[in-house]
Amino acid sequence: MTEAPAILVGWKRDRTRHGYVVTLQLARSAEDVRRQDYERVSLAVNERQLRSLTRDLVRALDDRGLDTFHRPTGWRRWTALLRKGAPR
Repeated sequence: MTEAPAILVGWKRDRTRHGYVVTLQLARSAEDVRRQDYERVSLAVNERQLRSLTRDLVRALDDRGLDTFHRPTGWRRWTALLRKGAPR
């Protein structure tokens, strides 16, 4: 039987001499999130590993059709109007 996946609650990235330490805050259930009962897991990654992880996360965003950066409210409507040739 496999263990239920943990819920990612937050993270922190700290620069070190040879790379980064990424600390993840994980919870086992929604109830643990409400109680703020988190488990912290620290990972030491070098710059190559961090770039590789970043590429994988960007691919996951692309697969889900999500933007890498949050767009301002009304952004899609505004760009659609510009594409239609709205008067400027």
